[in-house]
Amino acid sequence: MTVSTPFKAAVLVNAENKEDGISAVDLAFRAAFQERISSACPGAQVDFFDPIVAQIYPEPAQYDLIVLTGGTADAMAKDVPWVLKMQDFLRTTVEKCPTQKIVGICWGHQIVHVAFGGAVGPMEKLEVGVTPITLTSTGSSFYSSYLPSTERYNIHQFHEMEVKTPGQGFITLAEANQSLVNAANTILTIQGHPEMYAELSKLLLRDTQKYMGVDAAEKEALEINIDSPHDGIAIWKRIVQWAGEV
Repeated sequence: MTVSTPFKAAVLVNAENKEDGISAVDLAFRAAFQERISSACPGAQVDFFDPIVAQIYPEPAQYDLIVLTGGTADAMAKDVPWVLKMQDFLRTTVEKCPTQKIVGICWGHQIVHVAFGGAVGPMEKLEVGVTPITLTSTGSSFYSSYLPSTERYNIHQFHEMEVKTPGQGFITLAEANQSLVNAANTILTIQGHPEMYAELSKLLLRDTQKYMGVDAAEKEALEINIDSPHDGIAIWKRIVQWAGEV
């Protein structure tokens, strides 16, 4: 697959907007995706789509990369129309545009696996902050030329659900189903947030503190972890490079 000039990415924003419009957190997330993709590929065109309310999807052939963001909906829901439509979009894209590159981030990672026969379930506890993720041997080959380590990457996490069973035909790149790629090398999924930075993570933590049940002492400990170094930029460089691979 040859990428276009400029590189074109379509970002499907899977976060629910507030009644009075797009929230400050959602705006910050969009800016983070814009910045990370542009840093990995200067001059990139990054377009955003709303699959929840407007339910407008990109035309795959017009983009080098389709990005599915994080979100809070139940990826396993059987009665949420936009979630089911997202699954249909993924399956249809694979069928009709078999070389299209797609990357799923956090909730995007989860919905990909549900769409292709996998399962998602709750974790024992909320995972927040920069976390070391151990690579498999295949994952080391996939990521390590972009990372300071051949054994792991460090990435922002913010989730309480995880992939329990991967989708059919996916190959594990990191332990605990933290990153996978399909056999066709066209769909890459990552549970963590390579687009996230410390202030954005703290903003999200403050915005959802009561919902997540994080008390003051836990919050202080989490914020220390949030400030740790991470490999988000390196991972985005790998994603952009991967988008041009056959």
